[in-house]
Amino acid sequence: MKINLITTAFIALGLASSSATFAASNNTPINDHMVITADRTMADQYLALSATQIIDKADIERIQPHNITDLLDQVAGISVAKQGGGGQSSTIFMRGTNSNHTLILVDGVRVSSATLGTANFSGIAVENIERIEIVKGPRAALWGSDAIGGVIQIFTKQLMAGDGVISAGVGSHGLWKSNASIGLGNEVNSLTLSVSAEQSNGFSAQTKPGEIYETDNDGYDRYSFGLIGQSQFNDQFSMHLMSRWEQGGAEYDPRFAGTANENTHENYLVRVAGQYKTNSLFTEVSVATSQDQGSTFGNGVLKADSQEIKTTRDQISLLSQLNLNSKTSLTAGVDWYNEKVSTNKDLVSWIDGVQAWDVGSRNVKAFYLQSRYQGPVLLLEGAVRRDDIEGLAKKTTYNASVGLQLSDHWLLSFNRSTGFKAPSFNDLYWPGAGNPNLKPESITSNEILVRNQFTSGTVELSVYQSSIDNLIDWAEVQPGIWQPSNINKADIKGVEFNLAIRSGAVSHQLALAYIDAKDSVQDIPLGRRPEFTALYNIGYQWQQFTLNTSVNYRDESMDATSKYAAILDDYWLANVALSYQLTEQLLFNLKVNNLFDTEYQTSKNYVADGVNYVINVSYQF
Repeated sequence: MKINLITTAFIALGLASSSATFAASNNTPINDHMVITADRTMADQYLALSATQIIDKADIERIQPHNITDLLDQVAGISVAKQGGGGQSSTIFMRGTNSNHTLILVDGVRVSSATLGTANFSGIAVENIERIEIVKGPRAALWGSDAIGGVIQIFTKQLMAGDGVISAGVGSHGLWKSNASIGLGNEVNSLTLSVSAEQSNGFSAQTKPGEIYETDNDGYDRYSFGLIGQSQFNDQFSMHLMSRWEQGGAEYDPRFAGTANENTHENYLVRVAGQYKTNSLFTEVSVATSQDQGSTFGNGVLKADSQEIKTTRDQISLLSQLNLNSKTSLTAGVDWYNEKVSTNKDLVSWIDGVQAWDVGSRNVKAFYLQSRYQGPVLLLEGAVRRDDIEGLAKKTTYNASVGLQLSDHWLLSFNRSTGFKAPSFNDLYWPGAGNPNLKPESITSNEILVRNQFTSGTVELSVYQSSIDNLIDWAEVQPGIWQPSNINKADIKGVEFNLAIRSGAVSHQLALAYIDAKDSVQDIPLGRRPEFTALYNIGYQWQQFTLNTSVNYRDESMDATSKYAAILDDYWLANVALSYQLTEQLLFNLKVNNLFDTEYQTSKNYVADGVNYVINVSYQF
């Protein structure tokens, strides 16, 4: 299926017009969602001047995802590339940007690797997620490095004292999983404790025409433990604790025969924050520490001799928002974090001695300022941030937005924003090959957004254009010597359309996206970014039964940014989820993925799972 930018825009506008006609007979909006990630403070999602999406608890229960990427694959403008099933490597591409161009936060804490620049999605159990906020487009003026394509923030569950849930499930490929959460304490001091475990035999994912590299199944396991606490000392002051520990491992099919084919990970994060609130002032001070650690072994290398690579990150943040009056607010903040990378093995065997990164740590200091004005018709928002990255560069980024509330239900906004991605330690300091003279990758983006909310749902259309400079790629700088350099550029144009309607017992969700993402130097498409994607969800509730069916389409794409890259074929997927509420406390779930056993690939030579199922039962008290 091929569709161009203009055609997509007209289709989306036509659907928006139909929704507006339907909405005209309704007067009371029902969308009362609040978002934090868009402006780093609490705001009404409808009045946010950037494209935002919330995946809430109801969405998670309806979709019944197996992992986080199953949820993100439902979002217009996000494409997921997997190298196998659960527990295997997966990457996301937001609005046509690279896989390391999206900032990932868990309860406000950065969780990506400083060596690879990407986050490990396989370690977080979806049973412990309360909601996910997605902000599309550059947000570096508030969040700093990595927020080129957007920001994804994952919020973990927090239960009321005395509440709890226990769940267990089984599925295809010998899958079993269990989860338990309980809320302790009282109205003043509360604590949520959660534990989860999951194992699967997996399946063999990697194939090559006429050849299979490894025929064994690729199983995985993962375990996690979490604590979330809050103490409300008085009406103004409160303390908050968030901590998570995750451990697991997976067998996988490597791209090259004879290389490591097993891994383990052990990640943690701890955040402590104090908040002070009055009618006109909100101030938060937080301290956090996190670890992203992975080890590889197998194919002749014992686990005791595994290669371990670790990122540790300490973070301190101060944020203060002052409401000058009922329409105007001013937000100021300071961020500081230190990143350290380490390894227990020689990174390069051809250089004498034990080689680690030439530089193993760096500090990042930043301050930002944001002002917001929300009048009855005119809405203004502006933010500027200055980042000082040790040993690299100082970057200034900004967001500027103008919104018009055309009526109680229609919002129009114009956005211009910039962002950057600091080079990773691998690019800068890999022994014998790093390039310490690299510049940060940078983006400038423009967006027009139209949003309508009505009694039965919402509709949103956004059209954007982005230019990325100083993209890092490896090039031959001398005969036989390769180094990363800022040699590439990219131009991206896109349209996104989202429609959500609920009428009685039936709900509908439609998500369409068109992305024209090209390497402007070579004039070729960027790899693994399908041009057109579409998702349609329909849900139906009858007495104790809830049925949700989704149909997902992904256009063809190139496997890499190269004229010689293989083509990944387009495909359709259908999934069905069924829930039965036996009692107020007892719930049965059944999810069947890839209902028609479609054969497809999102990474060349890595086949996706065929038809598979998960059965889950949960008891809530």
